[in-house]
Amino acid sequence: MRSIFELAYRYIEPAVRRQLVLELYKRGVDRRRIVELVGISSSLVTRYIAGQRGNMLDLTPYRDVTMLISQLAEKSMGMSKEQVEEQIYRIVLYFLSHKYFCNVHRVLVPDIDPTKCQICPSLFKNSSLSPELR
Repeated sequence: MRSIFELAYRYIEPAVRRQLVLELYKRGVDRRRIVELVGISSSLVTRYIAGQRGNMLDLTPYRDVTMLISQLAEKSMGMSKEQVEEQIYRIVLYFLSHKYFCNVHRVLVPDIDPTKCQICPSLFKNSSLSPELR
C-alpha cells in the first residue's frame, strides 16, 4: 500500500500549486512575483503554465477546492511565502479529508476500498482552513 502522504506529494500538492500559479498568472501577477509567493523555480512556473507539470490530477470537478485556490490567489499578494505554503498544505489536507482522492487512490492501489476506508477523513478531519480562506 502506498502512503497517502506520498500520493499527496506526487499528485495533490502539484495540482494545487499549478492551479494557484494559473490563478495568479491569470490575474496578471508577474512571473517573478509568482516564484516568490509560491516558493518554486521560474522554470517550474513556466511548466505549470504550459501544462507540463501538476496536471496528473484535474481539480476542476472540485469546485470548493478551486474556489479555495482562487481565494488564496486573491489574498496571497499580502502574504509571506510561508503563509502561502501553509495555505497550500491546508488545501491539500482539505482535499484528503473530503475523500476526493479516493477514486484515484483506488486506481493506483487496487486493493483499497474507498467505501470502507476512513483513514483520510479520520486523520484530517480536524485540519481546518485558516480564517483567511473561509
